[in-house]
Amino acid sequence: MTNEADNIDRTPRLGPLVDDETIAEEIEGQDLVIVLSRFDIGAIEKIMDYRKGSRRAAKMIVVTAKGHFLLKRRACGRDGRAQVDFAHAVQRRLAEHRFPVAGLIETIDGETLVEHGGRIYELFKFIQGKRFDKSNPAAAESGRVLAHFHDILREFQNEPEANHSFHLRRSFVQKMERVIESLSKQETPEYLEGMHKTVSFLQSQYESAHQKVSSVDFSSLPTSIVHSDWHPGNMLYKDGDIIAVIDFDSLRVSPRITDIANGALQFSMRMGDAEQVDDWPDSFRGHTIQSLVQSYDQFTKLPLMASERSILPSLMVEALIVESFLPILKTGTFGRIRGSSFLRMVERKLRWLEPRAQRVIDVIQPSMGDEDSFA
Repeated sequence: MTNEADNIDRTPRLGPLVDDETIAEEIEGQDLVIVLSRFDIGAIEKIMDYRKGSRRAAKMIVVTAKGHFLLKRRACGRDGRAQVDFAHAVQRRLAEHRFPVAGLIETIDGETLVEHGGRIYELFKFIQGKRFDKSNPAAAESGRVLAHFHDILREFQNEPEANHSFHLRRSFVQKMERVIESLSKQETPEYLEGMHKTVSFLQSQYESAHQKVSSVDFSSLPTSIVHSDWHPGNMLYKDGDIIAVIDFDSLRVSPRITDIANGALQFSMRMGDAEQVDDWPDSFRGHTIQSLVQSYDQFTKLPLMASERSILPSLMVEALIVESFLPILKTGTFGRIRGSSFLRMVERKLRWLEPRAQRVIDVIQPSMGDEDSFA
């Protein structure tokens, strides 16, 4: 078995990180043999660890005479049989419409999963592609593909088990107060100096954003099956086009604007070295937000409503706060990043975004063909 360091994705990640753990799961040898024996993929030539994405979902690259494949064991909590069956049905529907999915490999019994040892395994075609290059055209391509995703699935009849989006109840504001207790278990008082003010600011930001989202009758907005992790790490590009969208573990039914806002947040985040979070820029890439949203609006069969545009920056605020707080509440850290440092970074970014929220709304109006600025 080969361990290739180049497979490790060291890019800081702001996707659904609630399930991110420091210790990576692995697929043991005997389990690997049993699971792979269920697929007719030819003689195995090489097996390599694959460490991108959530470390709780163990992955291996399998090279055979018939090609390259990615074996994945579903993370605990994302491996309910009904949830997996739903995700596979969605991917089949997308493939029927020539949407860029990796492609599930069937077992010798015609199934698209293997149940073994109380866990669920999936095998995909391994797609070689390039990552998001932070350019506006690449962001626009993401918006186009997301529009296609929602359009295909808008009338999909089957629904997954109930699952919440990041637009949670207002009671989350009170839950945020417990983060100081979680941080104190991992950090000394010197690191927590001023943290009460940071948490108070983030609480006020979440409450304000929640009120704005709720004011437009959120549940009545156009709804679809949403990807829920529209993140650059889940897109593979070739010659400017997205050739594969991956990771369908978080599918749910929700207002589509949650996917658009999460994509705008994830693609526009200015980040740096995970070990130097204090040095991350305060700003977002404004033109990235503009490119992604305007492209979505151009290609969707159901143009965005004014009410959806009006809450996009508020949903970005909610998503950033929720995705930051939940893992820190649970473990006291954000992956391997000190929790207090991460929350201070979130505070800086939201202080930058707050006076520019209306500007975000202005620049995501339908394109008039003229270049606009995001100062």
